[in-house]
Amino acid sequence: MRITAKHSNVFYMYKKSGEEYVFEAVEKAAAVKNDFGLDLFRHRNDIYEGRTGFRLFLATEMPNLAKIVESNGGIDGMNARIEKQLSKTGESPRYTRPDERKKDIFPPAPEKENTVFAKGVDGKKHYYNRFYNENGIELYLMKSKSNNDFYESVYVPCEGYMVGMGQYHHQHNNLDTVLKFLAGLENGLKGEIERLFNESLENPQKWADPFFAEILGRVDEAKAHNAPIREAREQENRQRDAEREAERIATEQAEKAEYEKAIKTAESKLMNKEELTNIDVLGDKSLIAQLFKEHEIAVPPKTLAWINSSLQSVFYSAEREDWSFYYSGRKSTVFIDYFERLLTAVQTKQQFEEMTQNGVDEPPTDNFAEEENEDDMEI
Repeated sequence: MRITAKHSNVFYMYKKSGEEYVFEAVEKAAAVKNDFGLDLFRHRNDIYEGRTGFRLFLATEMPNLAKIVESNGGIDGMNARIEKQLSKTGESPRYTRPDERKKDIFPPAPEKENTVFAKGVDGKKHYYNRFYNENGIELYLMKSKSNNDFYESVYVPCEGYMVGMGQYHHQHNNLDTVLKFLAGLENGLKGEIERLFNESLENPQKWADPFFAEILGRVDEAKAHNAPIREAREQENRQRDAEREAERIATEQAEKAEYEKAIKTAESKLMNKEELTNIDVLGDKSLIAQLFKEHEIAVPPKTLAWINSSLQSVFYSAEREDWSFYYSGRKSTVFIDYFERLLTAVQTKQQFEEMTQNGVDEPPTDNFAEEENEDDMEI
């Protein structure tokens, strides 16, 4: 028997009480979904049938439901058993009292009377504690572990939802603004929400609040109204993203051009034996450190750190006919060796570029006279 009739969310099991059998409501029970459309619920370690309240099998056997149904003559056989039992006991109050609520049968504990479980603007359900109830106005705070010294949002119930209305501080008790606002609503909070929602629908540029739409049961209207607004905003976002990307590319290209210019200028100074100041390029990377990188000269990490932090400049002394350098702190004893490799690499690069500009594809090699033979070439 598939679940088609209206029923409550209260579960009853059929059990013996004294000399007779009765239906007894059970609080800690939960519906069990299944592929056969049976009204099953779990209570403790057992599975029960919802219409009859009869215990069927252990909860651990639930994965074998298909086999259990088959062993009872299939779904028709199961339904026949249920009908037979119903003819003896009648239907569970779960079906004879379909509008019954759990709190009607299981009143909340005194400490839970002021606690509700409702959906908020984030689309999720939360627990809220009522802390104010006067003149028909109920105010709630979201249940949390937050420090009471901080401001918290004040919520008002509306059609099963919680609507945020302002801020509340426990020490200052600053509720005047919220209370005056609520007391001044001619048609109540729902009426005000409806007024604001209708106002947004009348303005093609104004976004209709989806949360208000859900409270009012007018979600489709909000979606239809917001669709062109969303498209326009997405178009603006795409345009803004395109502009940002173009700006990023332009900045990147400008930085690249500036960097390449700095490298070329530095190489020119080295070739002309001019002093080269070790300025910063690419953020915290120094110019001379980048020269080593550009020419693929591996420098030890410690020496590279010294170049970035201590090396100030390199210069050529005409008197000594040699290169030297200014620095702060301790002196590097190996830098000059790597610097000589750099000078050689820069000179080789310049020679290659000059040959390329002159239309020479390969560096010059030693030429041998045509009359020379292999014997003449031996060393």
